[in-house]
Amino acid sequence: MTSKIKVLVTSGLGILVILFGSYQIPAVQDGIFRLIALRAINVDFGESDNLRVFVCGTASPLGNTPERAQACIAIVTPDHFYVFDAGAGSSARLVGAGLPMERLDGIFLTHFHSDHISDLPAMTLNSWVQGRSTPLQVFGPAGINQITEGFNLAYVQDRRYRTEHHGSDLLPNHLGNLKAHPFEPGIVLEEKGLTVTAFTVEHDPVVPAVGYRIDYQGRSVVISGDSIVSDRTFELASNTDLLFHDALSPTALMPMIEAFDTLGRDRLVKVMRDVMDYHADVKALEIASAAANVKQLVLYHMVPTPVNPLLLKLWKRDLEASTIIANDNMVFELPSSDRSIRISHE
Repeated sequence: MTSKIKVLVTSGLGILVILFGSYQIPAVQDGIFRLIALRAINVDFGESDNLRVFVCGTASPLGNTPERAQACIAIVTPDHFYVFDAGAGSSARLVGAGLPMERLDGIFLTHFHSDHISDLPAMTLNSWVQGRSTPLQVFGPAGINQITEGFNLAYVQDRRYRTEHHGSDLLPNHLGNLKAHPFEPGIVLEEKGLTVTAFTVEHDPVVPAVGYRIDYQGRSVVISGDSIVSDRTFELASNTDLLFHDALSPTALMPMIEAFDTLGRDRLVKVMRDVMDYHADVKALEIASAAANVKQLVLYHMVPTPVNPLLLKLWKRDLEASTIIANDNMVFELPSSDRSIRISHE
């Protein structure tokens, strides 16, 4: 080793020792944490004149991980902020990406499975604390009243504690409530150029179950909720810009079923085989999307959730290159000025 290299190595080790020593000093720790906190708190989703779609959850019930929350899609325009389904972990995705929780207009539910409703309390709290000015509106098919009444009852004491602690001027108790808006399929919202249309999907024995079409400034998005490949979905998705559809990959699921069968895990084998009855096979989904002239098919609520690179490869094995497997924090932007679809990650 030359003398010059020895000097560089010695200097580098010295710098590391100094840095490590400094890191043990409370004042240095405080300074580093302030910088990290400022950066974390200052995250801002930003403004845009376009229709934007934020993916806040892509996992199916037993597959949520730190990288994938359960089902959730957010629609954002300059005048609107609506969330479609609220699966476990999805509220943290919204907050972490800096979406404007204080102006959350409402939540649309596709159906009442736990992985589509379990983060309603977290979304309520986050938007309440950040300054939402009306009770949180929750839209859904028949049965939505029972959902909102149940959560409101379960969180009575939580709301009371928070109002008493922080004061009714800051956290008025009634703003911590959910307000139900039941509907029949059809146009369920028309507001400042945004139209939301609900339609029935096939997720038997789950009834009712719906999907949604969102139209804004000549651009359109369809969100399937949970469903097999359904004629009604593709009637509404005809010529749409974006179709977010629940999806199941037999190629990825069957080896898991066989493994559990080998281990004698009969209960899980039964559950997994049953699951195949009411989710959309990816091959049939691509065929139907092409026939309906869907501009971009995006898979979310994936069964099984691709929780590692090998499982993701199994998923991709049977897909067309154009089909997108969604990740949490993806953003799809649809300008009104052209027909492009801009994709980014928060």
